[in-house]
Amino acid sequence: LLLMDPHISSTTMADEKEQQLREKIAFTTVADEKEQQLREKIASQKTHMANLPTLQSIVDETGFTSPGTKARAQLIKELSDNEEQLELLIESKRVAAVVRLQDELHPPEDSEDCPVCLETIKHVNCMTMTRFYCCGGFTCTKCSEERKAKGKEEGFDEMYRDKCPLCREEFPNEGDYKELGTRALEHSNKGKAWAQAKLGTWYLRGLHGFALEEKKGLQLMKEAADQRDPDALFMLALEYNI
Repeated sequence: LLLMDPHISSTTMADEKEQQLREKIAFTTVADEKEQQLREKIASQKTHMANLPTLQSIVDETGFTSPGTKARAQLIKELSDNEEQLELLIESKRVAAVVRLQDELHPPEDSEDCPVCLETIKHVNCMTMTRFYCCGGFTCTKCSEERKAKGKEEGFDEMYRDKCPLCREEFPNEGDYKELGTRALEHSNKGKAWAQAKLGTWYLRGLHGFALEEKKGLQLMKEAADQRDPDALFMLALEYNI
């Protein structure tokens, strides 16, 4: 069952998904149109310049500082700028195509769909999503930040302020790591990799009231890494590198 804010209906989500797809298509269309415009402009500039005296002949006739020389040099610069813009546009389209092909042929193994906006989080880690210690669920970072911003606005439904958008349980007070640690431990005991990685980090670093216990921290980190948790794999790499 997909749980989300009651004021966001499934129809709205579908509409947003469709709108995002339309925006991507529109972006591609705009890029194609811009490329065509640049090509036409460059062709026109080259035709115009082909009918003019060369820069060298103008310099020989009027000198380096003459208005004619400056005007001819300005035309050359504008043509060069447009050609550079065209090259950058073509390269950006090439890179975008390669990225799309890469995602299609080799989709990220650690990808998840945000339960709120339904967008795919390509690489799930502590930087791309926000984990909720109450139910262990998550949302993408963008949805989390937007919800925080809305929660500070007047008129936000008090029923949902400072509560998990998934299970509706009230969030612990900010900075209450004793409560966060208790909840993380509960999830860790159930074999949840994200919780094992979080606790492992705190034990390895002696953070948030947890004693510095490297052996215990490494054990938790290895258990999380065995489940291919990205953060645990990264932390283990750092530990072995040190």
